[in-house]
Amino acid sequence: MFALVGYRPASIQRIRLGAGRDGRLTALAHDVIEQTAKAKGYAEQVGVCSRMMYAAPHRRTTHRLAPLDVPVPTIMRAPGEAQGMYALESAMDEMAIACGLDPVEFRIRNEPEVAPESGLPFSSRHLTDCLREGARRAGWEHRDPTPGRAARGAGWWAPAWPSRRIPPPASPATRPPSGSARTAATRCGSPPPTWAPAPGRRSPRSPRTR
Repeated sequence: MFALVGYRPASIQRIRLGAGRDGRLTALAHDVIEQTAKAKGYAEQVGVCSRMMYAAPHRRTTHRLAPLDVPVPTIMRAPGEAQGMYALESAMDEMAIACGLDPVEFRIRNEPEVAPESGLPFSSRHLTDCLREGARRAGWEHRDPTPGRAARGAGWWAPAWPSRRIPPPASPATRPPSGSARTAATRCGSPPPTWAPAPGRRSPRSPRTR
């Protein structure tokens, strides 16, 4: 009933991880197939966060769309990155077990020193601090680490969300002889000119006050 007003598109994800004996990732691949409508294409950025979460010298992420006879998907909360993070973190837990490492320690060992895609330094990144503090507060070391021992247990998930910065347009300011300053203000749409009185001067358009 609600499909005609938008919905989250289904996805099929395949994640492959490779790691050395030291528990450090050597390869990471995240391949995504998403459904979309034949009438109009729509894609969620399911595998984007796999590009930034962990260090691995060999990396690949792919997104492919499968056009179907269905209504057009749309933006939902949480976004498609949440689907991809669930798949990635599930794979990280399985790889930690295969390497004989604690899932928290495995993530800390694979913390990147620079942005994996660009090689640029992070302005700030405190994932390892969050991992250690979260484990301490949750009493992680006192849990039963045996996989599948109980139907109810403790797990770990490190989420992420990409942050995009757009440089603001230039805002030149001039002071005409009238004593008013003309600046360019930014809003949604074209920036209109904004007039403001110069310090110590009255705007010629403002009424005189007593």
